[in-house]
Amino acid sequence: MNALPASHLSGLPIGRLLVGFASESGNARALAQRLGTDPDLQPHAPQVLPFDQIDVASLGHGDVLLAISSSFGDGEPPANGEQFFDSLRQATELPGLRYAVFGLGDTGYPSFCGFTKALDTALSERKAIPLLHRVDADLGYERFFQQWRPVLGQVLQGDVAAGHDLRLQVTAYGEDNAFAAPILERRRLNSQGPAAWHLQLDIAGSGMAYRAGDTLHVVPENDPSLLQALATWYGDPAAVAALQDRELRLPSKSVLRELARLSGSEPLKALLKVSQKRELDAYLHGLDVLDLLQDHATPDSVPLERLCSLLSPRLPRAYSIASHPGNDQVSLCVREVRYTLRSRERFGTATGSLLHGGGHARVYCRSNPGFHLPDAPDAPLLMVGTGTGIAPLMGLMQELQASACTRDVHLVFGEKHREHDYLYREQLQAWRSGGLLAGLHTAFSRDGTEKLYVQHVLQQRASAVRDLLARGGHLYLCGNKRHLEGAVREAIDAIGGQGQWDALRGEGRTHCELY
Repeated sequence: MNALPASHLSGLPIGRLLVGFASESGNARALAQRLGTDPDLQPHAPQVLPFDQIDVASLGHGDVLLAISSSFGDGEPPANGEQFFDSLRQATELPGLRYAVFGLGDTGYPSFCGFTKALDTALSERKAIPLLHRVDADLGYERFFQQWRPVLGQVLQGDVAAGHDLRLQVTAYGEDNAFAAPILERRRLNSQGPAAWHLQLDIAGSGMAYRAGDTLHVVPENDPSLLQALATWYGDPAAVAALQDRELRLPSKSVLRELARLSGSEPLKALLKVSQKRELDAYLHGLDVLDLLQDHATPDSVPLERLCSLLSPRLPRAYSIASHPGNDQVSLCVREVRYTLRSRERFGTATGSLLHGGGHARVYCRSNPGFHLPDAPDAPLLMVGTGTGIAPLMGLMQELQASACTRDVHLVFGEKHREHDYLYREQLQAWRSGGLLAGLHTAFSRDGTEKLYVQHVLQQRASAVRDLLARGGHLYLCGNKRHLEGAVREAIDAIGGQGQWDALRGEGRTHCELY
């Protein structure tokens, strides 16, 4: 975004202050209404109006338009902004109008903040003067709004230079334009079993915004040894380049059906019958595209060009973020996938790339509001994590620490062995001794004569759990979905009475990240 233009109009008196909004879900409307009651704006008697109640032809000298809007669909204006935008595009010039634009969007859409970007451009082209750089906010817009609002107040009070350095734009990264983040640290967290790793990535200069509870998507590089093995099978070195951006580990049902059709493999056709789902899942476990080709095809029956068109683009892998923003870095906690099958060493597509690839990882963030901290500042928290499911809980704890939290927070962590598998032990214990954690409870399932899991710890502390939930507490749960949610649900229902889990969920007090 270019520098703000210097204008003799910027510091002129304000004749009319309009807070205009266009909204589909109500978020932009709510922000506009809040802005309209801001003490810094009251000397100018702000009018809060939907865009379609603003007469474009009347805008000009002495007017200030503060535009807050979401975007709809593929960058279109919301319904209550269409007429305004049509009128604006028909206008020739709006000299003397001053404005600021705050856009709300979702980086998951290709035309992120498309309408507010177009609105900013249209106003500028018609000689209107921007008071602040346009804001492009994602689902975590509240943080940007808290930064933007006071600076806007300074500008309206005559300090026209106050906003020159305020740039609040979320860059809409995605799988096609992921950010190449330097990997600053790879640190193993356990001493036995499948390795758990802490990874620290540098996102300085990316414009990437996130908060604790969000997800980081990794666009991995395929294993070079797998690509070379495919090239050898085809007898064509060009296969390495042709397949490097294809998905080689997670074949869809349609891919399997087409491979069966092309190869004529009766065994594969049999496995694809509905009645053979369990057998198909067992067969595919741990296999990749090379195994399927070796088992069922020849280079002639499935030519390289046909395979390339058949396979989907390489799929991003999503990980819960294990940090709170503040130092231009983002953390992950990942379980390494590494095994030997059919005399070939295998690596997980993402963990292999993160741990054994180069010095960068291609990544982008996605907001995950369902796992953010609750708005109620005093609501108690019960956090339950198993294995690398501790990751987002570490991020939430860091956010609580940064905000000088006074909440009643309890954390239950489950793994196999205390000696070998106590991930982030020092940090968790420091939070407990410092009082940030009111309770730190562990369940190491293989240390005793009887297996102890997190649901057992909850039941052992039934009275305290019941009290915490009765005081409006929120439950955060992260770990393996196969067993964890059902077991914890049963424990909560046993503690609070049948239907307690469903009641908590209905009130928005359960937050689950299961994988």
